[in-house]
Formats: sequence, C-alpha cells, structure tokens
Amino acid sequence: MIVKKFENSTVLEDNLLSLIEVNLRIETKSSNEVKVLLSCGASSLSLYKRFKEISKVDWSNVKFGLVDEKWIDNQSKETNFYNISEALGEIILQKASITPMIYDIKDEKNNLSLSKLSNSVFLKEKSIVLLEMGLDGHTASLFPNTVQTENALSEIYPDISLNIAPFPIKKRLTHNLKSLLNSKKIIFNISGKENEDILNRANKELLPVSYILNTLSSEVEIFWSL
Repeated sequence: MIVKKFENSTVLEDNLLSLIEVNLRIETKSSNEVKVLLSCGASSLSLYKRFKEISKVDWSNVKFGLVDEKWIDNQSKETNFYNISEALGEIILQKASITPMIYDIKDEKNNLSLSKLSNSVFLKEKSIVLLEMGLDGHTASLFPNTVQTENALSEIYPDISLNIAPFPIKKRLTHNLKSLLNSKKIIFNISGKENEDILNRANKELLPVSYILNTLSSEVEIFWSL
C-alpha cells in the first residue's frame, strides 16, 4: 500500500488525473476493452468532472462500471449511476460506456440476476478500481457488522451482492471483495484529517476496508488531501 498526501483536493486531483491518464493510455493501447469501476462520493464526483481534461486516451475503449448502487430507479438523482453519469458528462460518455446495476426495481431477485449478467465483464480483471471509504470503515457498500458483508468478504469468486446500509437508502448492490481485488490498480480517493483514525483502525481491526488496504494481491494507492 502506498500513501500519497496532498495539501488540498486540487493538487490531489491533478496528480490523480495524471496517474489515471498514464494507466489508461497504456491499457487502451493493448486492449479493446478497458474496464474501470467507479465509486460515488463528493471527492470522486469532483474528480470525474475533470476526466474531460484527459485528452490522450481513446475513451471508446473504456467501459465504466459502478462499485455499488442504491436500490432505486436509475433516473433518480440519488443514484450513483445518475450522479456519476452527470459528472463524467457528454464529452466522455459520447465515446465511453457506463453500465448501471438497476434493471428491475420491483423484483430484487430478478434485478440481481440481470445486474450480474450485464456487469459480468466487470467481474473479470479491471484496469482501475476507484474507491472511497467511510469513517465507519466501509468501502463500496461493504458495511461493518452485517451478515451480507461477511458473505461478500468471504466469497471465493468475484460477484455482485446485496447489502443493507446503516443509513438511507438502505438497500444496496455492491461488488464483493473478490471482485474489487480483481484489479491491476486500486485507488482510494480520501480527504480530511479525520481519515487518519480510520486508517489506523484499519491496521488493527478487521474492518471491511482493512481487507483491501492490506491486500497483497493488488496494487493499492491512497490519494489523501489533508
């Protein structure tokens, strides 16, 4: 795990954009299908709005997926799909694609099957997974102290799981741990001095985020604005 600290979010974004551009340029030259999973927090959305500044990437080869999603209609302004799409903007999405996780809002079981089918490409190795983390030690929708999280952490194959958040909107879909780790590079985008405590706890306790921060199977970098 590599930790890079920056004096403010603008400097962080400048450096993170450069890293993403280099990685995507390398990947798009060697593959016709470059897969990137995106999380949806304020820091991440601010970063995605600047993706249009990355001018030397063939976005037509890039497929975006969601790290997790809320159990509401895709057209709702509260969904990760809506907010990430808005942040990426038309310039990027005229070429790149973004795949939702909600298909049947009335039938949870059917939706899970459809979501797994449409997102099956993202269960394979990704180029980049962009994550954030909560002060309770969650990342994606892997929340502490739920049975669903325990299952998602222990499953031996990449998959998409259901989970329950401790705050509204409670019903969630999320990539499990095995899927998140199935990436060439995992990047955490975090901000604020308060994250120091959760990073220290993650090295001492088995929080959901601990499994990713301490993995040896993927390259993990933390971009942290203080």
